[in-house]
Amino acid sequence: MDNFQQSPLKLYIQDLFRAKNTENKYIYEFFGLTFKNIMIHGVITSIYNTTSRTTNMELSDATGSVQIYYDSTKSNINTSPAILKDLYYGFSEATRSGNDNMSIMSSLLDRIAKNPLNFTEGDYLSVIGDIFLDDKNVRMVSAYECLKTSVERDIVWMEELRYLYENFYLGNK
Repeated sequence: MDNFQQSPLKLYIQDLFRAKNTENKYIYEFFGLTFKNIMIHGVITSIYNTTSRTTNMELSDATGSVQIYYDSTKSNINTSPAILKDLYYGFSEATRSGNDNMSIMSSLLDRIAKNPLNFTEGDYLSVIGDIFLDDKNVRMVSAYECLKTSVERDIVWMEELRYLYENFYLGNK
């Protein structure tokens, strides 16, 4: 089944559980759309089983909660150690030469080299991933991108979803 939406479908958390299975266990259907990847947004209400590379968490929005499994090594935003070494070298060279853009370079380097699992309860998070079933047949999200956001972004997200549901999803039935 290759006839599914290629980009992540933006959903409320409750709709992860309302989507219907298709004959392909990785593809779901909702509002007449078939999809594999989803994008959700919410606040972290629980974090557990954290290692240096992986974590589990519970994400909640106004409609429900879902368990998230995030393996940072599978993220599209990881930077290889060789690239980081080159970046640090370039930063030290710029520091020695007195580059006027040091504050900008410093903040960019901090963002690139940050800990990918730097999450705490109460953080707002945007998640891109796939729906999967755990060993108890409960739907979860296997995340391949998690980005900390803000309460302001959460408000904008809810407005975006309201617009999508009213103008595209519900009209597609």
